[in-house]
Amino acid sequence: MKDLRSRSISSIFYVLIMLSALIHPVSFMIVMYISAIIVLAEYGKVLRKDPEHLNFLKRWGQDYSPFMSTEFFPIFMVSTFGLLPLIGPALSLTNIEEADVLYYIFIIVYLIFYPFLLFFLISKRKFYGYITSKAWPMFLLTLSLILLVSSPFLNIEFKKFQIYMIAYLVLIWGIDSAGYFVGLKFGKNKLYESVSPKKTIEGVYGSIIFTLIFGFYLSQFLQIETLLVMASSLMICFFAIIGDLIQSKIKRQLKIKDFGNWIKGHGGLFDRLDSIIFSFPFFYLIIIIFENVS
Repeated sequence: MKDLRSRSISSIFYVLIMLSALIHPVSFMIVMYISAIIVLAEYGKVLRKDPEHLNFLKRWGQDYSPFMSTEFFPIFMVSTFGLLPLIGPALSLTNIEEADVLYYIFIIVYLIFYPFLLFFLISKRKFYGYITSKAWPMFLLTLSLILLVSSPFLNIEFKKFQIYMIAYLVLIWGIDSAGYFVGLKFGKNKLYESVSPKKTIEGVYGSIIFTLIFGFYLSQFLQIETLLVMASSLMICFFAIIGDLIQSKIKRQLKIKDFGNWIKGHGGLFDRLDSIIFSFPFFYLIIIIFENVS
């Protein structure tokens, strides 16, 4: 119970930070940008300690600066394209409408390459070797973080974005908490023991039940077709759970328990935001769909 309490408190803490940042699009962008940089830095720091990744850099003559060859470009991409809706118009480089097209392209690219993450999850292959490094998942991670940072400047009213984002964050928190609590109390059958020994099928059922209940009441609040909202909520639930498993698989290949130690026993920021990071592009897509049917 002590572990459940500390886990819940840490989750609520991160969610509250994100919710408080929603008072203004710029404040939310800044908080998400800082979070994105921390996540990439945590991932990069672990990679730069991994012997196989370092051997890969050496083999291709990129070992002169492991930082430059590992997380510098992803950080540069997030800093450039994530902040583009804010700095682009200010520097007369682009407008928000033009930027939207770019982010739609990022979503399409993410969707095209996402099956590689699924294959990586279920496959026993190493997915790294002579021409690929252990850093390859950082590509999709970067795309998702760009969308997350830029999201408050979506071409919709910010008040609507606030409602969607609050619903999404509460849903993610509920999926994680319900899954953990039900799995802890009633879990007997392992979901994917070789990747995540603590995750159970019963825990997944708990997450699904919460999602269906939440989706029903959310549809009444948003006055959007109930079936559409519940189906969208289930889709987010699926990709949030898969995202958690994908990160667990990444950690197993890197032979680590956590990406950081911000809260003892609960890892770093990447460990706490894994469900959000890997499901956010699908949430982004759902917002676009909702705006076209409501």
